[in-house]
Amino acid sequence: MFEWIGVSWQWLTTNASLFSAICTFGMFVIWFVYLQLLLHNFRMQRKPQIIINRGRGRDTDSLCLISNMSQEAVFVETIFAQLETSEGVWFGDITDVVDKQHSEGDQRQQNSDQTDTPYPLSRMTRQGPLNKGQYMEGGSFGSLIREVAGMHDLELDDDCNVTNRDITLQGIEIRLIAIFGSEKRPVGARRHFELKKDDNGRISVLPGQITTEQLNTRRQQLELRRWRRMLT
Repeated sequence: MFEWIGVSWQWLTTNASLFSAICTFGMFVIWFVYLQLLLHNFRMQRKPQIIINRGRGRDTDSLCLISNMSQEAVFVETIFAQLETSEGVWFGDITDVVDKQHSEGDQRQQNSDQTDTPYPLSRMTRQGPLNKGQYMEGGSFGSLIREVAGMHDLELDDDCNVTNRDITLQGIEIRLIAIFGSEKRPVGARRHFELKKDDNGRISVLPGQITTEQLNTRRQQLELRRWRRMLT
């Protein structure tokens, strides 16, 4: 037994440099994986994640919800809507709230209100900051559809069906441009929703994508610039 131990020890001594190289390489692999995990976590914390979703129902009265699931706050700067129809696509800026039903009453309330209570900006605009885990209501899908349709002289009934032209609404894509944390470059997000009409003429709003597409790379900055040019 002692002879076997001596032979083994002699073999280990002879190959000590090989074992040292293997241990060094193993430690290098461990540290490399560890640093990759740290880098991945750092990138995930610095990566914007803005969610556009549908809430409170499935018809045009359902709400468009915008949530900030990033690790830092974002400032929603501009919101667009692309309305898809059987005769083409129309694009509109829906950052400012257009509510003809309440605008005159809200204006009278603002003019006559002598208290220190500030007039809620959420009634006038959809832009503003969103902290981590916070969300805001972008209005109902019906109101968004009507805003873009009104920009292009389309008249809609209560179910968002076009009444003055032989046009069928097919979908709507919500897009936004935001400022993320201390980043100098803007980021974007978009999600497509299909508009399906049933036999009774009621329109359902169905997500056309599983998740919200994030636009935050340098290459995707060209797409954000193109969105802005479409509004000028």
